[in-house]
Order: sequence, then structure tokens, then C-alpha cells
Amino acid sequence: MELHRQIDRIKNFVRTVFLCLCIVLVCASPSLYAEGRGIPAETNQLQKDILQKAKNFLLSKQLADGSWRSKTYGLLKSGQSLTPFVLFALSETLSGNEDKEFPWFQKSMNFLRHNNKEGVHGRSDPDFLDYPNYATSYALQCFVKYGVPQDNPTMQKMIQYLLKQQFSETTGFCKSNSSYGGWGFGINTKPTLSSFVDLAHTRRILQVLQKANSLTPECKIRSNQFLARLQKIKIEKDFSSLAKWSRSTGYDGGFFSSSTIPYANKGRTAVDPKSGKSFFRSYSTATCDGILALIALNTSPNNRFLKDASEWLKNNEDWESPTGIPLNDPAPWRESMTIYNIMVQSEAFSALNLEGKWKYHLIQTLRDRQREDGSFANMNGKLMKEDDPLISTSYALIALSQAFPKTLNQT
Repeated sequence: MELHRQIDRIKNFVRTVFLCLCIVLVCASPSLYAEGRGIPAETNQLQKDILQKAKNFLLSKQLADGSWRSKTYGLLKSGQSLTPFVLFALSETLSGNEDKEFPWFQKSMNFLRHNNKEGVHGRSDPDFLDYPNYATSYALQCFVKYGVPQDNPTMQKMIQYLLKQQFSETTGFCKSNSSYGGWGFGINTKPTLSSFVDLAHTRRILQVLQKANSLTPECKIRSNQFLARLQKIKIEKDFSSLAKWSRSTGYDGGFFSSSTIPYANKGRTAVDPKSGKSFFRSYSTATCDGILALIALNTSPNNRFLKDASEWLKNNEDWESPTGIPLNDPAPWRESMTIYNIMVQSEAFSALNLEGKWKYHLIQTLRDRQREDGSFANMNGKLMKEDDPLISTSYALIALSQAFPKTLNQT
């Protein structure tokens, strides 16, 4: 009997030691979902593989003059807006100043230099305006980061062009005007349907002006007033009040996109049950743009408006499709903005320095969407031109470069 007891004690001891070892191993291993512990090696390698294949695809589509031109959309065939956007996406993956010596990079920079019309991109073709404010913003991003001293006069013209494009008193708009403080397409100085005054244009221009140290105090004030019109915050008295928003009445801290074009607000409308008034619903891509615009204006992390928008985004995180855009809308915007949503969420989450599972979900989503040739394309995304692989692959590159800025490969 004593022998059996000793054997049992030994077995129990061995089981206890084994269990302790298992606990130590589990606790010591980096969890795939652990917050603040970094990304596991296998996920890091998957990110690098996705990124390298996407880069190789884009580089294979560069033309001899350094441009990228759409084979899908006629408006983008000139390369005026597509080239600075693709070059910006690729430049975000470069690791140092020496990378700007790559021949492909120099060819594209020279293309931008030769297609700059008095400080404006997107107006080289007399027959078509190719997204002038978008194109100029992304081109200026490239010049700010990789320009040479000889580019300074051109860069100053670009900065002045973008500043003058803001709807303000100088173009005949007062503070009460719904366009005041925002930016549009760049087609004219009077907001019309073709101007498309919205958050997407506004945040990109604010970001590049901030990087170029060219945001004037007046520009900031006007911009904040424009953003305040688009954020779902219930203001009772003034911007310094401590009014609270309530999810039950639609005031949720998120953003919609445009103060002038109802169709641009892809979250569509709902009705406040208390007042009976309609309001535009918040949705994720607009909220991401709003957050990035606020950060470009050097908004404090403790700012109430930025905190409320960040809270909305964290509560509505979705890497498969943009939250807040209805599935039953006659215009299939939710299906058309899936890769754009991935990009802007990555930009916003990165800018907010959020930890957690989002990088893992980003990688898994991109892995499932990448095609055999390394490209990305959403064939249901015609409304957002996501069926053009040059556009969607650039979206994916920007998403990856924001999520993993310190682990990028060189080409």
C-alpha cells in the first residue's frame, strides 16, 4: 500500500510540474491578440509578403515616362492624379533617404515635375480636369518628403494653390455658409455639385499643409468650423460647453462627409425621435477622415471632439465593410468602399496609436483579398473605382505602411 501511495504522489508531482510548465510557456509566448506585445513573427512575415507582392505589381505597371495610367477609367488615363497617388503609396514603404535613388522613383518624380501647371496637378490636359485638389495634395506629399532644393518654388506655388482653394471670405463665403472652411474637387471656387465639398478632400489637404508647415492660424480656424458641421456632437451653447451626446438621438461622436451634397453622405439619414428632424448618420470612412483632419490640425488627444470620434471608431471597427453605410441602399456604396475602408481605418487607428487586435484583423483581411499577381481589386467597387487594381493596390499599400511602419522591406 505504501508503495502505491508513493507512486501516486510521484504521479501528482509530475502532473503539477507539467501543468506549471504549460502555464509558463503560454504566458511567455506572445499572444496573437495580446495588446501592447507586438505582432508575432508569422504575422509580421505575412505582412511583408503581402506588401512585397503588392509593390511588385505596382512597379510592373509603371510606364516608361514614370507614370501610372488607368486602363479602367478614362478620366484617370492621363496619369495626372493616379501617378502622385501611386507614388505616394509606394513612397510610404521606403525605408530611408537612399531609396529615392531608385530609377523608378526618379522617373515618377520627374513626371510630376513635368506635369505641374503653375503649382497645380490635374490640369495639364485642357480637355479634362483630373481631380486637381487630390492630385496636388498627393504630389505635394511626395515633394515634401523627397523633393530637392530646385523644387522649392514649385512647392510654394502648390501650397498657395491649396490654401486659396479653401472656401473662405477671400472667395466670397461667410462663416454661416455650409461650405465655409472646407475644400472640394478643385474645379472652381464656387461650390457646386462638381465641387464636391467634403471631408475626403479636406483632410488630405490639411494633412499635406501640416507636413509642409503651411497651416496658417486663419486656415485652422476655418477648418475647425467646417469639421464641427460634420461631426455628430450635440452642441447646446458653444464649442466650450460640456453638452453630452446620446446614441438614441443620433448624436454619437462620428462624422458624415459633406455639408453641401446630401448624396455624398453615404450613411444616409435617420429621424430624431424627440425632435422629428432628419439627421445624417455617422459612418466609418467619414469618421476616419474626420479624425485624421482633427489630428492634422494638432488637436490635443484630450480634446472632447477627437475623443468622441475615436470612441465611435473603436465601437464600430469593421475590416470587412464600412460600418454605418446601409446594406439596402439603392446605390451599393457599402460594397464599393471595402478596400478604401481598410486604408482609412488603418490610417486612423495608427494615428491614434491604438493597440489591440486591429493589425491582426487588417493582415487577415488583406491576405484573403490579395490576388495571385499581388494586386487588389474589388469588382463590386465601381462607385469608388475600387475595380481598378492600381487604385485598390495603392489603398492596400497605404494600409500596410500605416500599420507596420518599422517593418517594411526595401525593393
